[in-house]
Amino acid sequence: MPLIDLSHPITTGMPVWPCTPGPEIIPLATIADDGYAEQSIRMSSHTGTHLDAPAHIVEGGATLDGYPPERFFGKAVVVQALGLRGGVIGLGLLEQNALQIASADFVLIHTGWSHLWGQEGYDRDYPVFDADALGWLECLPLKGIGLDAPSFDLPGSHEYPIHRRLLEAGILLIENLTNLRLLPPSGMFISVFPLGVVGAEAASVRAIAWV
Repeated sequence: MPLIDLSHPITTGMPVWPCTPGPEIIPLATIADDGYAEQSIRMSSHTGTHLDAPAHIVEGGATLDGYPPERFFGKAVVVQALGLRGGVIGLGLLEQNALQIASADFVLIHTGWSHLWGQEGYDRDYPVFDADALGWLECLPLKGIGLDAPSFDLPGSHEYPIHRRLLEAGILLIENLTNLRLLPPSGMFISVFPLGVVGAEAASVRAIAWV
């Protein structure tokens, strides 16, 4: 089965959410000097393509290490939501894919926003779910929802209402996906395994699709 990488590479100088520190990758040893190579990596838990757990927003919410491995793997469907700059992802787009979504574990929303990765404007004007779409999604038995945009909520939001409602419903959130244009509408599997960091409210992931 072909594998498609849905993750942005982690590197110094990469895009990060405003006010979030960028990753620091510092050599600790080199083969030339020490006979082996080792690096120190320091970064936010929300760096690059990452997974949000309920504990990110919900007081006392579940952390990623509390889930079994199968929680991060399952059937995926892609919903096309292109051309919505500054707009909303409405219920109509989701209902067009209702049959596929009903049998999926993960819903991936293809907004096309990943083409702005590393460019001015990536962290603003991306589309978000409207109230009707949000109400429909939070009632589904989904493992997760993914976006190829930096956040589920609008920039400048302080209450994070979309994050809150979906995470309170037990749905994990995947942000900063890429390469969704390479995926078929359905019939694939996705994995978003995080590191087993105790108490993690979020973690960078290597998201992979099996097509």
